[in-house]
Order: sequence, then structure tokens, then C-alpha cells
Amino acid sequence: MKYNINWNGSDGVFAVPDLAADYLRLASGKAVKLLLYILKNKSSEETLAEMGKAVGITEEDAEDAISYWQQVGVILDKNAAHHKTAVQTAAVPKADSPAEPAEEISAPRAREKAAKMISPSEISKRLESSEDIKFLFSAAEATLGKVLTYTEQRTIIWIHDYYGTAPDMLLMIMDFAVSQNKASIGFIEKIASQWHENSIVTHEQAEREILRMQNYYSLAGQVSARLGLNRTLTPTEQKFIKEWSAKSIDIELILYSYEKTVDNIGKVKFSYMNTILNDWYSKGMFTPADVKKYGKSSSEASAAVLSKKQSQPQNDEHSYNLELLVEHALNTVPKIK
Repeated sequence: MKYNINWNGSDGVFAVPDLAADYLRLASGKAVKLLLYILKNKSSEETLAEMGKAVGITEEDAEDAISYWQQVGVILDKNAAHHKTAVQTAAVPKADSPAEPAEEISAPRAREKAAKMISPSEISKRLESSEDIKFLFSAAEATLGKVLTYTEQRTIIWIHDYYGTAPDMLLMIMDFAVSQNKASIGFIEKIASQWHENSIVTHEQAEREILRMQNYYSLAGQVSARLGLNRTLTPTEQKFIKEWSAKSIDIELILYSYEKTVDNIGKVKFSYMNTILNDWYSKGMFTPADVKKYGKSSSEASAAVLSKKQSQPQNDEHSYNLELLVEHALNTVPKIK
């Protein structure tokens, strides 16, 4: 079927490089949107955030699109640099400025980063040569409910190749990420890394780990909501919640420890709550009712001990009259033979 372009509805035209057309197959719709915008607005000095907003995509998606077209050579490095955000531009150190030791990338990390930079043409070859990758891309798009971006494509290949994660295991991670509303490629890669480090390679191991993570995220969400923490949990707070989740400590007991903490020190402090919870846990108290019952029996036991002590003679009381003995000693004159 032949389609005709309505040239009357436009004030002009702009050229699209043949190279861009050659790589449309792997380009996402968002990448095409941004490229067309850049081609139409050649002299624009807008930031990625501004360009993304103009075409209805996020700044992160815009950066991914720039990276894609840069990799295939449609956008040159010097042109891409003009579209970096002001924050990113300011963060780049000058050539004569020494790099901070904390920002140095280790040799293994540098090799890892380089290995991740798979070009679109390499991705295309992998799709043609690997049934696993072809299946992964198709299943991932179905699971995540969207077309994969260039960054997502190369990261999925990286996880499969570098960590050796089997396609079915990677899809289990993606499905879990979607269930937690955390379906970002960064979160998926983080879980895959943890599974690799912990040698989680079977379905049974994966199912146990997913159950553990579900319990943790459920408890973390309840703690944040019930304590009114309108912020991201700190790493230390997350650590404590993971410990509570591993012990299956009930949210109601956590809330009771929170009340005791505020009563005692006047503020929320997870380390203080953790001390209280560990004490209750060691004594077999798993609900607020258990704690109250234990406290009542302890009070009754303490009262009984005190009553018994008060009914007994004190250590300084004597069964004889000391004053009479002293008087007898003073008035009695010993006989000398």
C-alpha cells in the first residue's frame, strides 16, 4: 500500500540521516521521538529534561535515547555534550583538576563498565545468533509491559553473559520487580547481582529468596506507613527491618516497641526499638498482649517478694534487750578471788 505525505500541513522539512533509518529496528519509540525533535531544532540549547518534556518522555529516557544514537554514530559526542543537563556539565572536573580518590574506578569495575557498552549492531547480531537473547527480549517486554530501551537491552545481555543468569531466573526477577512497582533495569540488575553473589541458581532457591524479599518489602512498607515516615528508609533502618522480617516479628509488636521508644526517649530511634524487640523476642513475647501479660506477672511477682521481705525481721533487729544488757554490765561488780 502506498502512503502519501501531506506536505501542505508543514512550513518546511528537515533531513534524516540514512544511518538513523538503518538503526530504526532497535530504536525505541522514545528514541525516535527525541531524534526527530533534535533534527527539527538543530540550534536548540535545551537540556535533556526540557527536550524530554517537549516530546513527552522522562529525562532518563532522553538520556538513554541520546546514548543509543551516539552509539550508532548518528549523534556525535560533541553534539551530545551540548544536551547534557546543567548539573551534569558542572559535575565534570576540569582537565587539570586532580581526580578525587573516592571517585576513581577500580580496574575490575572499569572492565565491567566497558563490557556493558554493547553497541546496537552487536545487540542486533546477538538477537540473530542467540535464541536465549531473542526469547529474553520478547518475554521481558511482555513482563515489563513496554518496548525495551537500548540501556535495558544491553543490561539484560550483560546480566545473562556476565552473571550467567538463566533466562527463566531473570524473568522471575523481573516479575518480582513488577510486583513491587520497582520495574527499573537498575533494580533488576541489583537483584541479579545479589543472586549471583549468593549462588541462587535453582527455582527452589529463587522461590525462597522471592518470598523473603516479599516479606521484607511488605514489612518495610507497613513500617513506613504506620510510623508516618514520609521519606526513604536509611540503610541502617532497612538493615533492622530485614532482621525483624527474618524473625517474622509482627508489625503490631514493632509499633508497640515504637510507642515504648517514644515514651522513654521522646523520639523514633530504630536501634532503641531493635534492643526492645530483641529482648521481647528472647523471652518468647511475640505480640503486645504477650508483653503486657509478662509485665503484669512480673509486677505481681515483684510485689509478692516485697511483701514477704517486709513481713520478715530486719537484719538489725535482735531477740534480746540490748539496753538491759548494758545496764546489767555497768551495775555488776565482778568478784575477785
